[in-house]
Amino acid sequence: VSDEKSCMQFSIQRPTLPSTETHPEERLYRRVDVTTWLRHLNHSGQVEEEYKMRKAIFFGGIDPSVRGEVWPFLLHYYSYDSTSQEREAWRLQKRAHYHDIQQRRLSMSPEEHSEFWRKVQFTVDKDVVRTDRSNQFFRGENNPNVEIMRRILLNYAVFNPDMGYCQGMSDLVAPLLTEIQDESDTFWCFVGLMENTIFISSPRDEDMERQLVGRSLFFLTV
Repeated sequence: VSDEKSCMQFSIQRPTLPSTETHPEERLYRRVDVTTWLRHLNHSGQVEEEYKMRKAIFFGGIDPSVRGEVWPFLLHYYSYDSTSQEREAWRLQKRAHYHDIQQRRLSMSPEEHSEFWRKVQFTVDKDVVRTDRSNQFFRGENNPNVEIMRRILLNYAVFNPDMGYCQGMSDLVAPLLTEIQDESDTFWCFVGLMENTIFISSPRDEDMERQLVGRSLFFLTV
């Protein structure tokens, strides 16, 4: 801080821990790149030594060049013992399923669509235009990738109406879509992510209304 101006600086560093405080296998693995990934695939496209592969990813991370290939396995979209042909057949099957989900959304009655717009679409439409707009993949007006992200989120709310849409989901879909770059595949990877994580978000409007009504009733009775 100086007399003329003040500023705030953030410094992000990776601490160097003593060997007594780190895992014995820390720094034994390099980042998993294309060469390393292909070395773990057999002639049928199955991942061999799955445990070693996952451990290498845990300790070394994944190179950006192979994220789109590896993430679907980590997110339970593909099984490690599936062959290349089986994965392609699975993709076609899930693509058809995704199309059916979207058709369900598009064929809503006017009453259903009005409720869906109020509970889901209004918030999604606000969120997607604010998500990762500094990223080249989503930058600019009328960017088709923003519309793809919007469809994925709307379709997920139809697929899982109990969860619907919560603020923050768009921030989870954005990196998936950026790396996988396929609408259906991204959708099912997002499904796998949501099914295998605990997602905490701010309360929705109806949740807040319910709490406010409850408090109002409480004050009226005391």
